[in-house]
Amino acid sequence: MKETTEEKLKVLNRVGKLDQDSFDFVSDVDMYMESNFQSEDNEMLLIHLSVAINRMVNRENVDEMPDELWNQIISKPEYKVADTVWNELKPLAPVQFSEKETQYIILHILNILRRQ
Repeated sequence: MKETTEEKLKVLNRVGKLDQDSFDFVSDVDMYMESNFQSEDNEMLLIHLSVAINRMVNRENVDEMPDELWNQIISKPEYKVADTVWNELKPLAPVQFSEKETQYIILHILNILRRQ
């Protein structure tokens, strides 16, 4: 994990926006992406996961993704891999994510895969 990303996550932890279980989960996601996809810049995914966990804990909603954008995402060749990656990671999560959150998480994973 990049040092700057780790610092941002530690700040979220210190101010009570990311508990230790959630911090550990986000760290595990980073290690998974690094080891399986040699991705060293996962900050957008990790920060989104942190904020999404906080939203789920506080029963807050994320804005709905426009259908047009979601249709573009699912038409990308990397979508199936991104979906598989998320299906492997989500059982480790400290919360259950809504479908809306899941769409944005998959978008971030897809973006990482497309950089490879």
